[in-house]
Amino acid sequence: MQRLFPKKFSKLYFLYAALFFFSFQLGLTLYITSSFLKNFLPESFVGFVYIAASVASLFALVYTPKVLPTLGNYQTTLALLGLEFFALVAIAVWPESSAVIPLFIVYQGFVTISLFNIDVFIEQYSEERITGALRGVMLTVLNFAILLGPLVAGYLLANGDFSKVYLAAAFFTLPTWWIIARHFHNFKDPVYQDISLFAALKKTLLAKHPKDDIRHAGIASFLMNFFYSWMVIYTPIYLHDYIGFSWGEIGIILTIMLLPFVLFEIPVGRYVDSKNAERRVMFLGFLIAAFFTATLVLLREPSLLLWALCLFGTRVGMSFVEITSESYFFKRVTASDTSIISIFRDMRPISAIAGPLSASVLLLFFDARLLFFILAGILLFGALNAALMRSPAHTSTN
Repeated sequence: MQRLFPKKFSKLYFLYAALFFFSFQLGLTLYITSSFLKNFLPESFVGFVYIAASVASLFALVYTPKVLPTLGNYQTTLALLGLEFFALVAIAVWPESSAVIPLFIVYQGFVTISLFNIDVFIEQYSEERITGALRGVMLTVLNFAILLGPLVAGYLLANGDFSKVYLAAAFFTLPTWWIIARHFHNFKDPVYQDISLFAALKKTLLAKHPKDDIRHAGIASFLMNFFYSWMVIYTPIYLHDYIGFSWGEIGIILTIMLLPFVLFEIPVGRYVDSKNAERRVMFLGFLIAAFFTATLVLLREPSLLLWALCLFGTRVGMSFVEITSESYFFKRVTASDTSIISIFRDMRPISAIAGPLSASVLLLFFDARLLFFILAGILLFGALNAALMRSPAHTSTN
């Protein structure tokens, strides 16, 4: 059987295995947490908990590049995975305690930094010429595991017991910890560049065309994660409370919805590597996502198939955006560029602050259904940003 990658990339297989278990525990809780938090807070305040979690994640990402030269990526990753385990166990043991809110905030910070650490591992074992393929496999593994999460969570929630879901999530941090401990104890950290956050931001934000590639990748990542921030929080609530689906039905809908991330990211990653087509594919992805997001406004009946198909369409577009933004960005950095990588990953918590905050304000004036139409309009800015990008063939900083 032909290997997916040459033998010298064998460490990546262990990373992908670790990422699978890590992502599965993330997927278990990803789409049920907003409903879980409603046990403690009014619906209008749930978004603010996500904002607090994103602020914590943002500060953690800012300081992580300063910690890595001292502790190293290996030790930092193991410590974070251990802390995630204990946070999830605590939530499972005390599901009716108000301590759940700060535990969730802390857990989100740990998850964000862990994903950053995995980026450093993968980038250290990567080559620019196959960045799209490597990142395509990474994202497919991540999203396949997340795809399984809602399906299993829906089954575990049959009797409304959220603690089972968080206990299962805690269990699946253990194989991740073991794989990293077993196979990466000899990991050689790159020479991390000592660049201040201000200098890295200045380099990224103030770069003038045609040297503004990193900024374009960051904008695409921000808009993609802004989309996710609205969808992750408000789609389950809307489907359950407004449309009337059961949690079992929602699990099926969300599983179908996430299939494009498994089906398309490897072939699209290979395609953009061979054709230098990140810009074109990203442009198309934003348009597809905008179209199907707008169609959600028209759906008012509890038709499982129709909701699943339309949400599937939104993720077809987002799967194109995700792989192309990753490929476009990581063709321009190395594993030592932790400050630049940190800024790129900052787009997730920044968008997770802007998303719930803006949605909370909009919900004061508009029906929840109209959020989908507004979000579709925002995604059109992503298509414009993609149109302004340059082909990867023209520049590289590796």
